[in-house]
Amino acid sequence: MPVVQYRPTAWAIALCFVLAAGTLPCRAARANDEEAAAVPGARDDVDTSHRGFYDRFVKDKLYIKPGVSYLDFSQLESSELDLSGVEFPASLAVGNGRIAGATATIANQSIATIGVGYNIPGTGRHLSFETIIGKPIDIDFIAQPGTLRDQSLAPTADLGNLVTGDSVLEQALGQTLSDLGSAVNSATGLLDTGIPPLGRELGTVKSLPIMMTLTYHPLPDAFVRPYLGGGGIYLYNYDAEISNDVLTEVSDPGFDVSSTPGYILQAGVDIGSPQGGFFGFADARYIGGATVKGSLSDVNVRLNNQALANTLGLLGYGEDIAVGDADIELEINAMIYSVGVGYRF
Repeated sequence: MPVVQYRPTAWAIALCFVLAAGTLPCRAARANDEEAAAVPGARDDVDTSHRGFYDRFVKDKLYIKPGVSYLDFSQLESSELDLSGVEFPASLAVGNGRIAGATATIANQSIATIGVGYNIPGTGRHLSFETIIGKPIDIDFIAQPGTLRDQSLAPTADLGNLVTGDSVLEQALGQTLSDLGSAVNSATGLLDTGIPPLGRELGTVKSLPIMMTLTYHPLPDAFVRPYLGGGGIYLYNYDAEISNDVLTEVSDPGFDVSSTPGYILQAGVDIGSPQGGFFGFADARYIGGATVKGSLSDVNVRLNNQALANTLGLLGYGEDIAVGDADIELEINAMIYSVGVGYRF
């Protein structure tokens, strides 16, 4: 999988400069207030004691941005599937450790979102806080092309490693292997397990992204108003469920997806009248520093080779084999692109 190296340090330095510049309007506003206070009666006409809640806390401060957002996970980085707790007879076909080429990703999707922003009082609409609210997102985990999606994780079993210590049982096993004939490689003792590839679909999880950014608007009174921002995000994941038919054929394995914090870098533009009312917007957010871990427990698979099932049956095992546990980590290098129509009160 191609890996794109992001360099958020440069973004962070640039963001520090623009946010520092954003404090200049605040200082100017404070200077104006001090000058006005020095002149008797100069502030009598701006007495706010009689103003209502809307005028004091909403008007010219609150804005909303309903729109459509596209979640792009194409630059996500995945570790290889890591097996643990593998015991006999699964150990005939697979061992503990990472499986080369067995990686996963998250499906891209479009969702409806509502951005909510609040201009910080005293900054002349240069600085604001922004967040996105909406219903939880259904995240689909999918296997990337390669071992996990297109090949069996345990294609063959090494029957040459069958050692029982029981002479009668070993004789019976030897006769069984002999009866299998050409199905078993005489040199390696390998026999096809019949376990199919997992395919594309792996599982789903509900995710509630909780985010907040501080944005700087250098031209708050212009018709075209660009802005930059940065902040944090917490991906709260819950209700994880396996949707893969191979993994659920025997039983439902445990599936857990960890929640994770991360950071956000933001850039966008508002287009329209700087006065209250409707305007258009386009926005891009980069999510970095977030790593989720998917954990499978009590994985069982079915052998679709009756000859192998009969052989293991002599040892007291059936066609359903306990594999163990599996973990995979996904580093979320995601982009959120949003467009829509906003409204400033």
